[in-house]
Amino acid sequence: TIESATEVVTYIRSQGIEVRFSSEDSFRSDEADLLRIYTAVDALGVNRVGIADTVGVATPRQAFALVSEVRHHVSCDIEFHGHDDAGCAIANSFSALEAGATHVDTTVLGIGERNGITPMGGFLARLYTIDRGLVAKYKLTDLPRVDRMVAGMVGVDIPFNNAITGSASFTHKAGIHTKAMLNNPECYEIIDPADFGLERSIEIGHKLTGRHAVAHRATQLGLRFGEIELREVTAEIKRLADRGSLAPHELDGLLRNRLTA
Repeated sequence: TIESATEVVTYIRSQGIEVRFSSEDSFRSDEADLLRIYTAVDALGVNRVGIADTVGVATPRQAFALVSEVRHHVSCDIEFHGHDDAGCAIANSFSALEAGATHVDTTVLGIGERNGITPMGGFLARLYTIDRGLVAKYKLTDLPRVDRMVAGMVGVDIPFNNAITGSASFTHKAGIHTKAMLNNPECYEIIDPADFGLERSIEIGHKLTGRHAVAHRATQLGLRFGEIELREVTAEIKRLADRGSLAPHELDGLLRNRLTA
């Protein structure tokens, strides 16, 4: 009740402690009730109110709408806490930010109850692609180390498709993609891996490889193929890869042997 909230907030404020007042399951609560209590505690001087999507039920539009409405009713900061049960935690958190939220809860790798909450790396990726100035104050090159450290401590694997730090995040394989990437990485990357202390990988030893990727690897090895030789060695790689992708050392050995044969 407002009376109970008033009593608690008044006491905490009297102790000189920062106060955040948060509701649980905000998106399945009556909005009028939420606004009444948020308005009341704002008047008491809380530092911020919290909007929690406790079960991950909200959509980005709903997150934007509720945060916007709360923003119209309070002058204090607004914190958003979004769970990922429906896979919308990052989108909902960004919508909340656009609507006026000042704080967004995240965890490393999104670890949390059930499906977890907004992952720090994924949210950084979203902010980075909108405006790099939004993440300028962070030491982005520490993210891979932090993700690996936490994953190791809690005994989980970093998903291969995890934003930024997944093993496939900057890996390019399809022939048409690798050709474009070699000419201009921005064709298929909206994030520069170097900004996070990472490198991109051009996969070559598979049946989808193209001659431009093969030529690029040959150049890295100090080898040069003529056009006919290049087509032939690319065809050989494709043929061998039908039985399974070639390991990097196998591919390099094949390229070197091709010129000495």
